[in-house]
Amino acid sequence: MPAGVEPRCAGTTERLVVPCDDVSVSAIGFTARYPVDAATELPEGEYLLRCRPDAPSTVDGTACVRFTGPATVEPTDSEVAVSFSDSTTVTLGVGWDSDADRGSITVAPTPDGVATAVTAMASAHHTTAPARSHPSFRAAPPSIEVGDETTVPDRIESEIPETGIEFRVPRSLDAVFVAAPLAYYLGAEVIPEDRERPLLAAPSAGVRREFGGLPDFQGECADMLRRTFFLDCLTRRVSPERDLLDPDGSPSLDPESVRSLSPADRLARYLEVPDEDLSSSLPDWHLSTYAAPEPDRVPCLPHLLDRLSLIYLPAASELEATDLLDETLTDAYLTRGHCARSTVLKPEPGAGRVSAWLAPGTPIDAFKASARAYENRSRARTGGADELRVAVVLNEAEMRDERATVADVYDEGAAGLPIDVTVHEELTRSELAGVFETEHDFVHYIGHCEDDGLRCADGTLDVADLDAVRTPTFFLNACGSYEQGLELIDNGAVAGAATLKTVLDRQAATVGTAFARLLTHGFSIQRALDLARRRIMMGKDYATVGDGTFALLPGQRQPVVARLETADEGYRLSCDVLTVRSNGARYALPFDDGATLNGTRTERVLSEGELREALADASLPVVHEGDLKWSDEIVECLE
Repeated sequence: MPAGVEPRCAGTTERLVVPCDDVSVSAIGFTARYPVDAATELPEGEYLLRCRPDAPSTVDGTACVRFTGPATVEPTDSEVAVSFSDSTTVTLGVGWDSDADRGSITVAPTPDGVATAVTAMASAHHTTAPARSHPSFRAAPPSIEVGDETTVPDRIESEIPETGIEFRVPRSLDAVFVAAPLAYYLGAEVIPEDRERPLLAAPSAGVRREFGGLPDFQGECADMLRRTFFLDCLTRRVSPERDLLDPDGSPSLDPESVRSLSPADRLARYLEVPDEDLSSSLPDWHLSTYAAPEPDRVPCLPHLLDRLSLIYLPAASELEATDLLDETLTDAYLTRGHCARSTVLKPEPGAGRVSAWLAPGTPIDAFKASARAYENRSRARTGGADELRVAVVLNEAEMRDERATVADVYDEGAAGLPIDVTVHEELTRSELAGVFETEHDFVHYIGHCEDDGLRCADGTLDVADLDAVRTPTFFLNACGSYEQGLELIDNGAVAGAATLKTVLDRQAATVGTAFARLLTHGFSIQRALDLARRRIMMGKDYATVGDGTFALLPGQRQPVVARLETADEGYRLSCDVLTVRSNGARYALPFDDGATLNGTRTERVLSEGELREALADASLPVVHEGDLKWSDEIVECLE
């Protein structure tokens, strides 16, 4: 057992059930630990599972289980099961060891200073083997503070892996930002120097890979990270019967030999794999961030790398009002008050299915990230709560139908988690302020937004005047609430949905209801809004502010999306899970045997009867003819 843990007994088993739902797992030898909030497959290695049982104990500490992977850890409502492919020795013990702070690095806001920080981010890796592609082997990187001098604490310095890989980049913040995700994942030393074209080198393995200059470097760097990451997923060993390689061994890699290579030699081997062997197999990448490389955004880098986001320099086209279908709005519709028009930006296409905008301007089809949102995320409660606290606020009587519907959705759909839904109506300014200043998990506001704030029974509330926002997530389903949403982030929230322009009451209710249901099915704020706004024509008027990767119920349900098309033989049904929290994890998808990587889509062709049977027991969103429906709605249409 590790230091601070006292062994009590040992034995062999193929399955161990721990009667506790507050569980975390870490690899032996590393301080970081992870809550187990979904089925998790662990590759080969030594692990320590920690839990705090609810039952009284004579030991005032943490119960611990040491075991050897590969293994599967799967939680239920009140217990966690650890399963092995063969009989395996486990050791039970108790201890009092606590999580260690990952620490902080202070850097000068220069290319050399930031490069030092990016190099040190790799100290968060539990391993440099292919298992690093599994999220359980990537801890949260150290935080970064900007100062006059660069200082890396000795403890962090000692944990930086020696990979023999170096990334020589032009001496500019632009190049360092773009190179950061690939350098972090490879554990490469980032070296700024006077050059025009970045060079990835591993002298001991004969690797010299020169990239094009910016802007081409962005796409080339993203492609290499996606390829390297996927090849690690192919060659890592999660369990003997579930290797991801195809039976014919394509691409031409021998997993056993590749796993034994050094990081530099493995990189050299990966570079030999032809592009055509991978182009059709790469899973969708989960996240791209368009980040302006400015000193005040340097502290955001650990948060982006923690999510393994690709990084692009900000590039977007400016949209005119007609692009947002403003001409469809007429006075014949009941709308939510007045709102100022604002110019929005459409980021250029990147590799990520979800996009973040960490730069000046108002993005569309991307969430508006900020340093403050990432700071707030690091302090927010995520999972492990006894009860989910949701406040639904109706400050406009005409929207009573939405209030009733979303309250029922939150109350009934939260994956079996105990939930406290409080409904408020016609709140005053002080009462609404009190809702945001109370420790809720989510606030769903239904009403109007004026230029000077959210409409209340006695005037308007400007949320910029709040003492502190103690609810991490929100939905301001009111006309032109975008600026108020940004103010909530500045005052303490993590992420939320808001509107850019005028929205129709009827359409707002449709989006609000769908958004609520998606949140309770485990979707992140951005993914939930992306899907919910498919239900209306004016969906582009909705936007996410803050860290859109944040989920209200992470891991409680797999955020599965199905897509349905008509085929000659019947119906083509495809499914995938794409989360920004667990790239590299695998999921057992509905209607399919085995497991697939995050971002990989499975596909089947079914008859009408088979489709009805497949969807009858499911509860998941289905994209059909561009619209969002639910599986039960599809079944009703088929009957």
